[in-house]
Amino acid sequence: MPFDEHLLLSVLEQSPLATAIYDSADLNIAFANQAMLNTWHADSSIIGRTLSACFPSFEKEGFSSILKNVWKTGISYRAKDTPADIVSGKNIIRRYFDFEYKALLDKKGNTYAILHSSWDVTERKLAYEKAESQKEQISFNRKLDLLSNTLSHDLKNPLSILKMGNDMLRQKDISLPEHVQQKWYENMRGAIENIQSIINQTLQINKIRAVNPVKECIEMDKKLVEWIAEAKLIYPASQLAFRLGNLLKLEADCGVVYQIFFNLIVNAVKYAKQTEQDYLAIYSENTSKGTVYYLEDNGIGIPEEDLELVFKAHERASNTVEAQGSGIGLSLVKELMERLDGTVNLSSKLGKGTVIRLFFPHHS
Repeated sequence: MPFDEHLLLSVLEQSPLATAIYDSADLNIAFANQAMLNTWHADSSIIGRTLSACFPSFEKEGFSSILKNVWKTGISYRAKDTPADIVSGKNIIRRYFDFEYKALLDKKGNTYAILHSSWDVTERKLAYEKAESQKEQISFNRKLDLLSNTLSHDLKNPLSILKMGNDMLRQKDISLPEHVQQKWYENMRGAIENIQSIINQTLQINKIRAVNPVKECIEMDKKLVEWIAEAKLIYPASQLAFRLGNLLKLEADCGVVYQIFFNLIVNAVKYAKQTEQDYLAIYSENTSKGTVYYLEDNGIGIPEEDLELVFKAHERASNTVEAQGSGIGLSLVKELMERLDGTVNLSSKLGKGTVIRLFFPHHS
C-alpha cells in the first residue's frame, strides 16, 4: 500500500503521546498534535512558525540548541526527568518531561525533519524525590563504592605521567635538553597536584550533602588546553584532533570538573576510529538556568541498546570489548555531575559518533 502522509498525520493527531514535527534547520513547527499543544499551553496558530518565535523560554533554557544540534549531527537525543518552565498567560509552570528528539534522515544521511515526542512525568519525578529523601541513610555504601572506584580509576592517569617522567629523567645514557627536563618537571608537578585534588574531592564525596562543595571560577579555555596536553602525554599515538569553540567559565570545584572532563577526553581518545579524520569538539553556551558544555566526536559510537547501560559502574558498551577500560569512567562522570547538581546526557549513533551534554546550573 502506498504511503499516505495524511493518514499518518491523522494517526499522530489522535495519539495521546505529545508529538510535534520540525521540518527545517530553524525549527519550523510543521505539525503538533493536540496533546503537544496542551503540553505547551498553546493553540494551532503556532503551526508554520519557528519554535523560538513561539516559545522564547525554550530558547533561553537551551532546548532550541539541542534541537539544532540534532539537525546538524543527525544524532537523536533523549532525556529523562528534564525540568521545563511552561508559560501559561502570566503564570510559569514547572513540569518534568521524558522526551526524544528523533532525527529523520534521507538516503544521503541528511536530516529532513525531527520527530519530537514528550511524556509529562512530573508526578513520577516528585514521588521519586520523596522516596529518595527517605533512603538517604542507605546511600553510604554507594558512596563507599564511588570512593574506591574513583581512587582506583582516576589516579591511574596522573600516576602514569609520573612514571613516564621518572623513567625519562633517569635515563643516564640520554642527555635531555634543559627545556625538555623542565617541561617534564612541570608535567610531574601538575600530576601530583591532580592526585591531591582527586583524593581531596573523593573524600568530600562521602560527606553529607549539607556540606557545600568548594566553588571557584574556572577559566575553562586555559584548563582544557592543560587537560588535553595531559591526555596526549598518556596516549602519544592518538591522531585525535581537538576543536575548541566558545569555552565559558564555570563556577565549581576545579577538582570535580577536572575528573569529569578528563574522563570524557580520555574516552574520546580510546574510542576514536584511529584515522586522520578523528576529532573531539568541545564548546559551550549559556542558558537561563546554567552553562551547557558539549563534547562531540566522530568515534565508533554506541549501540542504541547500550545507551542506558554505559552510565552504570563496571558496564561497557558491547562494541568496546577490544579497548582497555574498567567501565567506571562514565558512571563517575554521572555521580560527579550530580554532586554539582548538574546533569549529563548522551546521544550516539553507531559508527557516526557521540554527543555528550553537560549541564552546570547557575548557583545564587
